[in-house]
This record gives sequence, C-alpha cells and structure tokens, in this order.
Amino acid sequence: MTVSLWRRIDRRPRVQTDVIVIGGGICGLSAGIELRSRGVGFLVLERGAVGSGASTRNAGFLMRGAAENYSLAIRDYGRTLARTVWRWTEENLALLRRDGVEQLPSFAPRASCLLALEPEEHAELQQSIGQMREDGFDVDWIDRGDDVVWRNARPLGGLINPHDAVVNPAELIAMLASRLRGNIREQQEVFEITPTDEGVRVGVADAVYVAPRVLLCTNAYTASLVPQLAGAVTPRRGQMLAVHAPGVSLPFAYYANRGSEYFRQAGHETIVVGGCRTYHADVEIGTEDVTTPLIQTALERFAAAILGANHRILARWAGAMGFSPDGLPLIGPIQGLPGAYFCGGFTGHGMSMARRSAAAAVAEMLDGGTTPFPLTRLDDGPIDPRSIASPA
Repeated sequence: MTVSLWRRIDRRPRVQTDVIVIGGGICGLSAGIELRSRGVGFLVLERGAVGSGASTRNAGFLMRGAAENYSLAIRDYGRTLARTVWRWTEENLALLRRDGVEQLPSFAPRASCLLALEPEEHAELQQSIGQMREDGFDVDWIDRGDDVVWRNARPLGGLINPHDAVVNPAELIAMLASRLRGNIREQQEVFEITPTDEGVRVGVADAVYVAPRVLLCTNAYTASLVPQLAGAVTPRRGQMLAVHAPGVSLPFAYYANRGSEYFRQAGHETIVVGGCRTYHADVEIGTEDVTTPLIQTALERFAAAILGANHRILARWAGAMGFSPDGLPLIGPIQGLPGAYFCGGFTGHGMSMARRSAAAAVAEMLDGGTTPFPLTRLDDGPIDPRSIASPA
C-alpha cells in the first residue's frame, strides 16, 4: 500500500489502547480472545474484512500434528520437539472447543487419515504408530476402507488420528470475531509501525493508533510491514477446488503423499481438494490471489484419481500462507522494534496451530518467558530445529 503526503499529515485522530493486534485472521482474533480474557484493552486492525486471507481459504481441518508424519517429524526436529508439536495441536483444538466451535453447524468430529499410497510412506506411518503410542498419543491403523478412495487409489493402509475434527473456516472466523465486538477495526491497512517514546505508533490512512505493545499476526503479509522478517516468513500460495461428486461420502478427512494433498467431505456430495503445490513450489510463491492452470490441472487429476471421473467442479480458489524456514511457528519479540511481537509462520497449519500459538504469544508478551518456538532462533543464521527449546 502506498500513502500520499496529504494523508500522512497528522490531523488524523489518535487512538490509544494497551495492545494493538495487526491481522484479523484466526491468529489475530485468537490473540484478541486471550487479551479480553485477561481484561487487557486492545484493538484488532484488519487490512480488509476479518478472515479475508488464508483463514477462510483453507480446507477446515482441525487435525493433530503437521502435514508430514510423526516419524519424519522426529527425524527433522528430534523426539522432544516433535512431541511438543503434536501436543500443541491437540491443545489448539481444546482451546477452540472452549471457544465454542462445537456449536457451529459445520463442526463435526471427524478422524483424519494419513494415507500410505506407496511402500516407503507405509513404513514411515507404521513407525509413527509405534512412536506415537510410546509418547502417549491415541492413534489407530486401518489396512482397508470401503469408500471410493480405497477402491480407486488402493492405499496400503492409513494412520488414524481419532479425535480430530472439521469445520467451515469462514464460520469459525465469524464465531471468533463475534466474541470481540467493539474491538475490531476492519479496512485498516497498516503502512507504518514505529517505536516512539509513548509506545508503538501504528499508522493507517485515516488514524494513528498508539499502544505500549503491538502483536503482528500478519503471517504471509508480514514482510511488507516489517522488512527485517522477510527471511523469517515466506508467502506461498496454496490452491484448492471443490467438486460435486454424486454418491460419494468420505468417513475421514484425508491427507495423502505426506500431506502434499488433502481432501474431505464438505457437504452432501461435495468434496474439497487441495494441495499439489509441492511439485511446483518454486512458482507458487507470493501473495497474489489467483489460481493457475498448472496447479488446478494437477488438482483435477488428483481428484479424478481418488474420486473417479463422475464429478463436476464447483469452485476454485487460492490463498497465501506464511512459511517459516523450518516449518515451525515463530513467536516472540521483533528485533529492532521495541514493544512489537510476532506470531505466525504456520507453514500451512494455521487451523491446527494458530489458536494455541496466539495464546502463547499473548502470555509471552504480557508475562515474559519464552515459547517452544522462539522467533529469536532465526537470529544466528541457519536453523537446526533440534536446538529449539522445549517447554519444561
């Protein structure tokens, strides 16, 4: 966003509060809920309408873990941190249940199933089953199913997270926003964040907001506001489509190819399918809100492979996600911006991580301490995830 001199002249009204939250997606709204529960004054500033970014453009999975399986997480992060991530996502759903997500018409308890479509992933998922049980996680395995996926794709098996759920993400955002009436300012695109003697100054075209603390929950759009975080959060585009598939009913929310593809029932004979970006990751970068023939064609082929040819496309869409260098959330104070904190970098897992991460970010910002996923781990160059502190 560019802003002319004429709108920078400080005849704009000044608004003071205790905390300014920038970003009205699931993370920013969750931060607002945490601040309200503590009796802290706050405002949530959103550049468009609440949830207009990736928070209402995802598949609505409320699942445990990350896209890749537990054995790969242990390989990449070490066992302690992998266990922390999986617990974190369980706590994320518990917090959303406390917020009232179960009352939404679209909410449904639905186990997620990580499909093994080839022998190597089958071995990884079998190893994950044992490791998860050793670490106290409730997990199941199935060798076969009777829905269209098992008939068409012929998986070798599937790891079941039995306590997961699904929801219409737009409905979830509306519910969270309804808890914050009077504290949300929409159509407030921030162009300035400046530390001052009186606190952090946040400028928009028609107002100046000042607070002792600011929490950025801007995820994919972070670098445009805070250039020093450009290397911390990379915007990457995800694409989806929805199909009408007569007679198809899926009992699970499915992940396939180590989370590269995902699909689930989203209504009577309606299936949403997403992914395929990993095969073209070099071009699916940025915040541009477009679908591309390359990814959409791949999604169509994948949908045909799992659902059969008898389906009709209902919708196509895209959304920008914020990816961190190691795939884990980033939480903590922003170097060079006293009073400013960041929470984001969910790497495609905002539905499963943002509610819990926002709670941790608010606690750190107000009470001190650190989280298992400190932003400061980026300060020393390339990240070894095993060096990230785990909670006591």
